[in-house]
Amino acid sequence: MNVSKLINMDESKSETAQTAYAVSKAILEANWEKLDNLLDPDFTYTGDGYHFSKDEYIGFMQDMRGAFSNFEMILEKTITENDFVSIRFTSKVINTGSFMGSPANQKNLTVTGIFQRKVANEKVLQEWQTTDLLGTMNQIGFGATFGYAVFVTGLKVKQKPIKRKPNDFLHINGLVSNFDMLNAKEKNTYIKNYLKKN
Repeated sequence: MNVSKLINMDESKSETAQTAYAVSKAILEANWEKLDNLLDPDFTYTGDGYHFSKDEYIGFMQDMRGAFSNFEMILEKTITENDFVSIRFTSKVINTGSFMGSPANQKNLTVTGIFQRKVANEKVLQEWQTTDLLGTMNQIGFGATFGYAVFVTGLKVKQKPIKRKPNDFLHINGLVSNFDMLNAKEKNTYIKNYLKKN
């Protein structure tokens, strides 16, 4: 059975750190309404060649959550200073869906990086992230590397804008766990049919 889990979320950390952790937890749980409530209306994301508004960020995370299975996110080190929380992480996933121009390859991937979130009044105002993208893309394959290069550098190839999906995206009969239990082909069929209807 596919599961998604956040490991080493230190409950003794400050309220600021807990808010930063809650964003990652909401993404892993595909709880888009909770994620929306945790992000300030003027939230921005900058990292790995991207700059997203709040809705673009949620849409990107929805796409990412739909493309990978068996999420395990390990929060290895947290540093909090005033309103800023920096977290070093390792995520382990299986590539079961198309992502960044590359088809699913069923590979187990390990993604490492650091993100920093600025928090005020229990909302995340900004996020900056750096990921070992070369290592990740090498694990996925050439298609992902090429797709990423095209997307980031804009080589005159029209990219579909990142769209936020409704809050029930990836929820089957109200539960994301029902989506997680599908095999890769069933997941991709679900997403294709969902996007046609919405």
